Amino acid sequence: MSEKYPSPVERASVLQESSQEHLLNRAKVLKLGAATGFGVAVGLAARSAPAVASSSIRAPRAVPAAVEPIPGVLDLYINEGYTKMVDDSLVYQRGFGDRPSNLGDKNPSLRIVPKIFGRDGSVTESRSYPLDAVKPVAGTPLPAGPDPANPGQYFIRRNYWASYFPQRTIIAETGSKIRIRVFNRLAGTHELTFAQTGHGRVDLGTGPIAPGGEALLEFDAPYPGTYIYHDPTNAPVQRVMGLFGALVVLDPEDAWRVSPGQAGFERQWLWITHAICTTWTGIEAAGGTVDQDKYPAVPRYFMLNDRSGYEALGHSPDRANNLAAHEESLVSGYPRQIDIRDFGEDLTLGTIRAGQMVRLVNAGIAYHQIHFHGNHLWTVRRNNVEWPREFGKVDEDGHVALQQWEDVVELPPMDRKDCMIPMKRPPDATDKVWYARTEDWGYPMHCHAEMSQTAAGGLYPGGLVAHWELKAPLTEG
Repeated sequence: MSEKYPSPVERASVLQESSQEHLLNRAKVLKLGAATGFGVAVGLAARSAPAVASSSIRAPRAVPAAVEPIPGVLDLYINEGYTKMVDDSLVYQRGFGDRPSNLGDKNPSLRIVPKIFGRDGSVTESRSYPLDAVKPVAGTPLPAGPDPANPGQYFIRRNYWASYFPQRTIIAETGSKIRIRVFNRLAGTHELTFAQTGHGRVDLGTGPIAPGGEALLEFDAPYPGTYIYHDPTNAPVQRVMGLFGALVVLDPEDAWRVSPGQAGFERQWLWITHAICTTWTGIEAAGGTVDQDKYPAVPRYFMLNDRSGYEALGHSPDRANNLAAHEESLVSGYPRQIDIRDFGEDLTLGTIRAGQMVRLVNAGIAYHQIHFHGNHLWTVRRNNVEWPREFGKVDEDGHVALQQWEDVVELPPMDRKDCMIPMKRPPDATDKVWYARTEDWGYPMHCHAEMSQTAAGGLYPGGLVAHWELKAPLTEG
């Protein structure tokens, strides 16, 4: 192996040694959580080949380099490799990839390009959905026209703009069947589980897949909403290693609502948060198994849609990355007069008074507190359970379950929250300032769990950061 890619043993030794002081200083600061339990497989057909005995830390792969595709079936490969962090460090990771790849690949396949399961039984690769909707330039939808009753604001088009989704996303239309074939290319046993997607909110999964083995998982698309898929082995270790992603289920006949009868939106964003503990990745890279009691997790990198710091903000030297970051993560739009009572109906045909929907997903292990400047968020539901408009309740975690404006949205591990950002005039903008604006107004999003703003134990702001934009007035023509 070249010097650029250190051996797993060398990498583990350095990471464990360098992480001890870091662990002692930060372990008590982060409140960590675990994943849900093992799932139930539906329509499961698994064929597992035994691992080949070897004196090396990795068994030889029994999986062929490529397999014959099956129509309507998504093939996922459990791969490993090194990925570059925001500080240019190379960190060992695993993931569900589109194609077979090996440890030494410079561009390992550790996450999939978004895939769509259609009602017609098709599997389509696309970063945007709906497939026939207009793609917004750089991710920002253009308005339908000025709102005469509210100077400086605009009417928003109804059911018009497509939304962009990040890597690791699987989209399923209601009425579709999700069919996934999984190939385990690693030396250890792994599995694929879709959390809370079965009847009664049970997990559905392949069950353990031996090294070199494969499994076929089939199930009907669940209720519209946001779900997490992951490997629950030694939870949450394999999630930290990178074996996770998001499933978004939408009704194609009502694709601009978070769920039937619920809030409408102009377009939506999916934010997948994740945390990486280099102590754990080092142990697993060396062929070991993480003992969570001996090595409690201490994340050093905090990701949003697999980017952090200036890369997440779309200000890197890589123009292609910047455009993708803007399309997938930069919540943006033109100001509008929003009606929070019904999220949508407007007197002008074909327009709505709605904001932008942000699906917040925490596939990591740190508790996050998502805080937007400029506008508060209106939380619609949690873990695909609609919150009421009145007569709320205190849930089992001691939190009030009620649709309301929130300054900070708490996001525990494995949680999903669907929130509306109104894209309205900020409450502290005076008339003189508001009517004189000629440029986009940019506002930060940061997590109130302060450690998540750093990378590698001190690079600030190198962690879980993002921003949103309220667009400037359009000039005539």
